[in-house]
Amino acid sequence: MRAGDLPEDVRRLIAENIDSVEQLEILLLLLQHPDRNWNAESVARELRISPISAGERLEDLTYDGFLARAEGSEAGYRYGPESAALDAAVRGLATAYPTRRVTVINLIFSKPVDKIRTFADAFQLRKKGDDNG
Repeated sequence: MRAGDLPEDVRRLIAENIDSVEQLEILLLLLQHPDRNWNAESVARELRISPISAGERLEDLTYDGFLARAEGSEAGYRYGPESAALDAAVRGLATAYPTRRVTVINLIFSKPVDKIRTFADAFQLRKKGDDNG
């Protein structure tokens, strides 16, 4: 399957918001259980990933408008997209992923590496007295 076989809103969602398969799996998990409050530990247990990584992804997804923070005695996160269009794109992705898994994963990993390169450049060591940067 080619990326063009996916709906435009799904391709745009992946391009703009999905940076890893782990992030995608967390989003789809919360979509499947919209009435449940999730925290980093419960997500980590369900998906067999690191609680630290799960917590970071939950924060990212909340910041990007996919999740809502649940307050009260069972504080955590719930699926709660900030718009109907975002919800429709996520549901389209959830429909496509089981049958077009390789296409979706290829899209995630074929994104430009500019963000990664910029991040890595911040950690480059320079020689003392080097004024070229």
